[in-house]
Amino acid sequence: MSSTNFDQCLATVKANDTLWRTGGTDATGNLVDDVSRIVGLTYSMCVSQCGSAPIPFDFASFSTQFSSFMLPFLALTAQLPFGAPNHFDNFATIMLTIGSPTLAIFSLMITIFNSRWIQWRFERIAYPNSNLAVIVLDNLQESLLRVKQRSFDGRLSLLASQIVLPQNDQWWQRGAATLAFTHTWSMSNIASVGWAIIAYIFTIASMTPSTGMDGIGFTVACAWLWLLPVVVGWLQMSPNCDEVKLRAKVAALNETAYICRSGDDPAALPVLAYELTDEHAIEWFYLLSELTKPIDCDTIDESRSPPFYNYARMFPWARSVEEIALAFEAASIRASKRLTINGSLWTPSTPGSPPILPCNRLGKAEDAAIYILPDGNPQPRDKCWAPGVWRRVSYSGIVACTVQWSCTGSAVLAAWMTPTIGLGCHSAALLQHGILSTISFTTILAGEIIAQRHHPTNPLSYSLSPSSHKRHVKLSALCRRVGKIIAWVNACMFLALDLISFSNLFDNRFCASAVMGRGAHTAFNVICMTVRCTQRVGGSPLLLSPLRPHFCFGSLSLFSRPPKKPSFTTI
Repeated sequence: MSSTNFDQCLATVKANDTLWRTGGTDATGNLVDDVSRIVGLTYSMCVSQCGSAPIPFDFASFSTQFSSFMLPFLALTAQLPFGAPNHFDNFATIMLTIGSPTLAIFSLMITIFNSRWIQWRFERIAYPNSNLAVIVLDNLQESLLRVKQRSFDGRLSLLASQIVLPQNDQWWQRGAATLAFTHTWSMSNIASVGWAIIAYIFTIASMTPSTGMDGIGFTVACAWLWLLPVVVGWLQMSPNCDEVKLRAKVAALNETAYICRSGDDPAALPVLAYELTDEHAIEWFYLLSELTKPIDCDTIDESRSPPFYNYARMFPWARSVEEIALAFEAASIRASKRLTINGSLWTPSTPGSPPILPCNRLGKAEDAAIYILPDGNPQPRDKCWAPGVWRRVSYSGIVACTVQWSCTGSAVLAAWMTPTIGLGCHSAALLQHGILSTISFTTILAGEIIAQRHHPTNPLSYSLSPSSHKRHVKLSALCRRVGKIIAWVNACMFLALDLISFSNLFDNRFCASAVMGRGAHTAFNVICMTVRCTQRVGGSPLLLSPLRPHFCFGSLSLFSRPPKKPSFTTI
């Protein structure tokens, strides 16, 4: 394979008085009249005097740069939370995370904001198990959470029984204890994160004129830096994402749920729900059946357990939580008015006993259903969006774009400022990665928003005409699939970009002369690096680089959920 020796080419030009006077330049691309000031060549001179091939491939340099700048971050991807039952979904999570860092950061931030919102939503509710409901529902963000008010035949009050019956206190206590999963930092986590941080610090430390700054290593480290807050954020959040274990926990939990009897006998005691029905108030919804294909979610992102897909669950999860919160709120208001479920006289509590005695929480299914409705009227079912969900989506999107572009932008700036200054192949490829990441995020998010119009948890979906429903399904599926394709392609190109950079393939006359940004007539190639050149490069990226980790980790410290310490009191 042919190669080019730019140093030899520059020496040849400098030895010819005619050539260096017409094609020799200083570090800013200006022609000079002193041969000792020549550090580069015009692009036209490179075309005529230097070869078109890149500089020779150096395996020693390639292996050193790969192991120092790229390998620590590749190893860090193994610390991302997975949990899918098949290996392809876990591999797809890595590729989509690399291809769309914006979406990965968005899923993390929406999970954090949802955790804070649910605590705020329940903190003013004074009813037994409301504090435990926060823990249970918060830990079901990675599941296909569905809430059922009544059974399919309408006879059984599922949600009301789950909330008001004292027999279900143990359901909430056990649920909070089993679902409050805390994944502590392990030595492998610490080693991977520490390796990436140390590699980045050493990269910055090497950015000095005396050591001959390695612009490629710095740009690669900057472009990967967003992965650090993502991994650390998920380790702090400890998502419950093992699908097999989570399904088993929810199924075992629902076997202990009680339900109110229906009928005229007020003395009839509640019975275990599985004795009367297979349905439950809070359950894991199976999106796919053996015989039918779902019409509501063609790409079934919502059913994938890795937390990366929390963007697909944020709207239905928020609607389900709001539905439960409204039920708890209504029961709390009635309890504060000393109203019992069955209409009997209120039995006051004694010192040392719960504020709401179990005898005040018993009744028939029909009475329990009314007890959790605001003012005794049916719940309003005409809202597509849970309160505050758009604020959380907006904040998460802003943080995601800010973190993504602070890292990508610094990488682009570092590559831009590396002589020859201007838009070259490396900076353009990094800029393309950031743009495609944002486009993928926007397209997938748009698909999820459109999907909510026909989502089964949206009451308004039943009012859509068949043709309108079909259009929404096709459009949302198209957006999600296009966004995923963009992310996959972007991930492959990004990985290839780093390997190409380390292989010196960008060190050819076209890329090294920044022809893409300067044009063929004004482009030039700085071949001999000087102290002035390296000082010019370091400035802006190095000044910005310490701010990115502080912003990322500051955001996580500010918004991350507090430690889960389940309280087993009944109110």
